[in-house]
Amino acid sequence: MKKTRLVAGHKGIENNIKWVTIVEVLGDIDRLQAGEFLITTGFGISDSEEQLEVFHKLLQSKLLSGIAIYTGFYMKKIPISFVELANENDLPLIEIPTDINFSEITKAMLEQIVNNQMHLLGQAENIHRELTNLILNDQSLTEVTEQLAQLTNSDIVIYNELHQTIYTNQKNSDQKLSQMTLSLDGQKINVSNYLVESLKRESRVNFTFENHISTVCPIIAKQSCYGWIVMTKPKEHWRELDGISIEQAAPIYAMEFLKKQAIEEAQLRIHSNFLDDIFNQNYLNEKVIIDQGLKLGYDLSLNQSVFHLIFKQVDGVDGKWSDKLYHLTDQILRQKMKQHMIQTKLNSIIFLTNVDGKTKEDKYQHCLNLAEELLRNWTYCFPNIELIIGIGRGYDKLDELGKSAQEAQYAVKLSGLIGKDVKIVHYDDLGIYDLLLQMERSGISLTSIYEQHISGLLSDNDKEINLIETLDSYFKNNQSIQNAAKELYIHRHTLRYRLNQIEIRTGMDIKSTEDLLKLQLSVMAYKLVNI
Repeated sequence: MKKTRLVAGHKGIENNIKWVTIVEVLGDIDRLQAGEFLITTGFGISDSEEQLEVFHKLLQSKLLSGIAIYTGFYMKKIPISFVELANENDLPLIEIPTDINFSEITKAMLEQIVNNQMHLLGQAENIHRELTNLILNDQSLTEVTEQLAQLTNSDIVIYNELHQTIYTNQKNSDQKLSQMTLSLDGQKINVSNYLVESLKRESRVNFTFENHISTVCPIIAKQSCYGWIVMTKPKEHWRELDGISIEQAAPIYAMEFLKKQAIEEAQLRIHSNFLDDIFNQNYLNEKVIIDQGLKLGYDLSLNQSVFHLIFKQVDGVDGKWSDKLYHLTDQILRQKMKQHMIQTKLNSIIFLTNVDGKTKEDKYQHCLNLAEELLRNWTYCFPNIELIIGIGRGYDKLDELGKSAQEAQYAVKLSGLIGKDVKIVHYDDLGIYDLLLQMERSGISLTSIYEQHISGLLSDNDKEINLIETLDSYFKNNQSIQNAAKELYIHRHTLRYRLNQIEIRTGMDIKSTEDLLKLQLSVMAYKLVNI
């Protein structure tokens, strides 16, 4: 290239050349690939306004790594417009004299490209070999992450499918569960969009921030995404090998995640069967089942509660969402160092865990705090999929844990009776509903309770005012006319008129404590049966 002359685009001389393309007649520029070095004789360009405009567009396209034009054949001199556009777009524009052959240039350049590719391939194979050896020698993904960081001289963060950090070589990382951020020079970057973009492409994507480059690569196996590798390093130290390295590492992580998944599935089946035996009292000797629990790493002698987590909407929710909920719940409980056993269903999960606290109130609050943390993390990750959490009472006797499971299920099913937007319900929150449920279990008909006292308020006419709803609002607002009227969007006088109608139809006096209790029990019995 000593006889050639760089006439424009001096700022682009570090551009990376991916291939060399020779074009005699410039036709469809869309056929050219990013990073190509174009060599042309310029045939017909100066003679056609249309061809000239096409070449101008090519100079502005930011597509090529550089352009070389032979002068002397069809173009005596490179036009000023070419020089100006090449300088504006930092595109090296090289003038080649006629005494240099095409083959000389292409051979010299392609040798460099191929040699570089072979060198990269050899380095990539070495990295793959080193990481594979770690796995074959039973090293954990923590060691793999550390080694990958050392080999690439970069920071590595591994995210799981919930966008949570699970491995990193950053010793002083302050990233917490579900934060979905990357820390660079004390600043936080939300990487969630880059994770999603790389998954859509099923390939790595790059982004820059504060003179750093990050590469995001999805970890995919069996048509499912198990997480992402995110590599970050200063821009001036970035090499093409770095991107290749994480592509080599991704299958290694995928294999380990698949192995981990197989172990989890086996463990989940064991725990699920074990919980079924406990809840249904399928055991002959308590000591045997307690010993079996200890072998599984679970102490059944502590005070225990059952949590039931269910998706509010069924449409569009399949087993994959249950898997996500399982992983999130398992990780939070592990992070809090709480013993637990989880059972997955199609649209829900159930788990048993120990409850801390000296008093009943302490244990109640402990359960609520745990449920709130689970809900907060889930909502942060998946705001469009609503979750309801039901909590059973705490019991320290093995034969009562089935009751806690039933209570957790009731709490979920009856959450709508507590309030429309209630997402966490402890069985103790059901209050009098607990009494009604016990009455029902003992054989008392709840239908007969409400029909005896509020049958006059029942109506098949859709246009008629729902007096049961009016009475329910009146009770929920502690018999406050003003608050109940506000909730029902009616005037206070309208509410008083309705209450008067309720007294007439039921023959009861709402000022009477006894009648008030009968009405309240009847309304709750009606809601329990019909809602």
